[in-house]
Amino acid sequence: MGKLEVGIVGCGNIFNLAHKPALKHMECIKVTACADIDEERAKEGAKFFNARAFQSLDEFFDLDFDVVEILTPTYTHAEIAIKALKAGKHVIVEKPIALTTEEAERMIKTAEKEGLKLFVGHVRRFDKRWVQMKDIIKKRNILPMHIRKTEVQNLPFPAHYWYWDESKSGGVALDLGVHVTDFLRWFFESSPIEVLGVGKAIKEEAKTNNTFDHFIMMIKFEGGKTGIAEVSWAYPYPARYGVFYHHVDVIGKNGRIRYTPLDTPVVGVAKANFEMPRFSPLLSTFPDAFERELRHFFDCIKNDTEPAVTAHDALIALKIAEKAKESARKGEVVRL
Repeated sequence: MGKLEVGIVGCGNIFNLAHKPALKHMECIKVTACADIDEERAKEGAKFFNARAFQSLDEFFDLDFDVVEILTPTYTHAEIAIKALKAGKHVIVEKPIALTTEEAERMIKTAEKEGLKLFVGHVRRFDKRWVQMKDIIKKRNILPMHIRKTEVQNLPFPAHYWYWDESKSGGVALDLGVHVTDFLRWFFESSPIEVLGVGKAIKEEAKTNNTFDHFIMMIKFEGGKTGIAEVSWAYPYPARYGVFYHHVDVIGKNGRIRYTPLDTPVVGVAKANFEMPRFSPLLSTFPDAFERELRHFFDCIKNDTEPAVTAHDALIALKIAEKAKESARKGEVVRL
């Protein structure tokens, strides 16, 4: 095979911050088309890659390219992915795989029926920090029994933005939570058994939309292992600071590993405004992780191999978060 031809649906935040710069450096692909409901965004994305711009998905999918990247809001993933697969395209879709497990299962079945590949962008698995940590766990025979993983930020978007609408994003438990549920399952190499979810609405944006912006999941895995996933959009930093923190604590039979950027003092920079340090324009993941992720997916297409993170892995991460939300509503433990 020569260069893979790529079409992109969705030219908003994650496209501009992560995928556009990652794809720019890849000699193995050529971006031939960009689609967005916003005409200007589609044109800007297409101009960057010297590609064609589209607002109509029907016209977009009529083109003869190999793989489509879906970088749109969560509630649109299933419809666009199934349309792409039926049009004969391999699919790379940003996490979460879909808004519901039913939608995700339809996507997976369609990919199997069409004989095409469906990849889901769980980029944490390609971040050097977590890959190195998992490698150390293996080499030192840590044997993890309890892991606490926290991902917290201030969501800077106004109350009318789609992230705050649980019917579109799934809320913080699903949108940010799937990163952590997948992380725990990846590190434990074990299946989840049951989950208890507890949510809080702290910011006015969350209260206005009757959703949670801080959520905790306590998950029991096979082999007596336990995980705590804590995710938040409510951390009280002004939006312009853009701080996003990870905390990981791994307790094993033969050792412990801890990682948190708050172990060292945070340095503020005083200019016209007070600024907090930004180690990555994406805050949550270093940009090179997206490039490694996409290169891996494109290699899987070229060599017809299984990816490091499968659509089934993404389905399970979604299912845990979904059941945690159910648990929070019922106020009781829910079995998986």
